[in-house]
Amino acid sequence: MRMQRTLTILLIIVFFLPITPITSGDSATQTGDLILRNGPWHVGDEIEFSILVHNSGSEAISSFLEVEIQGEYSNGSSVQIESGNSVELMSVFSGQESGTFVVNWTVNEVSENTTEIFSGVAEVMISNQQSLFAEVYSLDYDYENGYSINWGANLSNGKSRLINAGIYFVSSENQVLASEMDLLLEPGLRTSNTMLGIAPEGTNKIEVILTPIDWTTSTIATDSQDIESEISGLTIGVSSGPNPLSPTIGDVVKITVSIANNGDLDVGSGMIIAVDGQKRMLGEFNAPSVKSGSSQTIELTLNEWMSTSTTTLELIWIMDNYITKTNLEIASSNTNELVENSNISVNWMSLIIGIFIALLVVFGVRIISVKNETEHKETKTYSARTQKIDEKEETEKRSIDCPSCSKLLQVPENYSGQVKCPSCLTQFSAKSDSNEQEETSEDEGLVEELTASSEDDIVGCPKCDQVLRVPYDKRPAKARCPACKCVFNALAI
Repeated sequence: MRMQRTLTILLIIVFFLPITPITSGDSATQTGDLILRNGPWHVGDEIEFSILVHNSGSEAISSFLEVEIQGEYSNGSSVQIESGNSVELMSVFSGQESGTFVVNWTVNEVSENTTEIFSGVAEVMISNQQSLFAEVYSLDYDYENGYSINWGANLSNGKSRLINAGIYFVSSENQVLASEMDLLLEPGLRTSNTMLGIAPEGTNKIEVILTPIDWTTSTIATDSQDIESEISGLTIGVSSGPNPLSPTIGDVVKITVSIANNGDLDVGSGMIIAVDGQKRMLGEFNAPSVKSGSSQTIELTLNEWMSTSTTTLELIWIMDNYITKTNLEIASSNTNELVENSNISVNWMSLIIGIFIALLVVFGVRIISVKNETEHKETKTYSARTQKIDEKEETEKRSIDCPSCSKLLQVPENYSGQVKCPSCLTQFSAKSDSNEQEETSEDEGLVEELTASSEDDIVGCPKCDQVLRVPYDKRPAKARCPACKCVFNALAI
């Protein structure tokens, strides 16, 4: 009975074994531990989890990493893992509370149903948010370059952070960016001195704003310092002058200026400094106190003018801790005559007549030059033509007869080539006298050719009776006498 029951169970196992699926998750294995990156972490930071998974099966699988902290879940992207490959799975979690937390992580397979392949437990510590503070230490003003600011950025303990620092001129209506920079801060205090330039009209304070880049802070990092801008309520302007209008070196120059206080506070006495474009001080004058809503007029006397050309005169009003200035363009002169309001006149008629005469002279010189050039070309052409005519006249002619109509034709003496008779249009070849002489001499040479004959191989020279051997079976043949160098025909008898 027991044997039958055992056989029945074995038959059931054998029967169902071929149709029981084996999940591909069985082939995915963990390679290494769970890794936490980008630490240390503070509230608001992103914690990056990663783990290496290997597919030892024969088929590709799709998997993702799931992270759970205090009931909050974060799932990474699903990644396909080919057979025999290892892939890193990642998941990102944003910590919203400080403390030490248990991390439950799971590697899941994506198929018809999401199934767990393997899992584990880790631990993460999240610190409080880092704090960022801005502080303005001092403001400095230079009448030439404007404002500069000494400020600092303070980052609490933790990791290094990237921030954006913006420094603004602030008025009652808007704020104007004066300087901006990105900084990588280490925990602790970092100070900087920044040149800002001249403040816009209406500026009443300078503000520093620090903004975290890709992280959050528990504080708003900003600080400012009130200023009395050089043009926020205090002004200086030129009422009249300069006198003289166009001074020369050594002149005494007088300028009348008006200083006004449009602000809410009274300002005490101060001074006015005059500086030329070469930064040379031309004078220093006392300025009276100016109450709110009032103005004062002051005549400035510059005892010695130093410029010889157009220059920019700077008038700087310095009172208490406030500074303002204005500029005046002055055209200097080397004479005592005024540039403006002068009686200089231009005789336009004389100027036009002079230009007209100058143009006539230029055109006249041009015409004569062209005429001389033309005459030179004509003379040169005439000489060339005369030379060709003379050459033609000097060429000697000779007479030849047309072989068709016997007409007498004239051709150059040394011409050799084709000739066409103008009467019968017959074309024939004409040879020069030198060619005919050569042919005649060749013919004479042929007539005077020497010969010698014998009945055997021995033959005598017809010119010097020298005996030489000429094979009989090769005659007739040319032979040359070794004694007199005479060339003759050796003939057989």
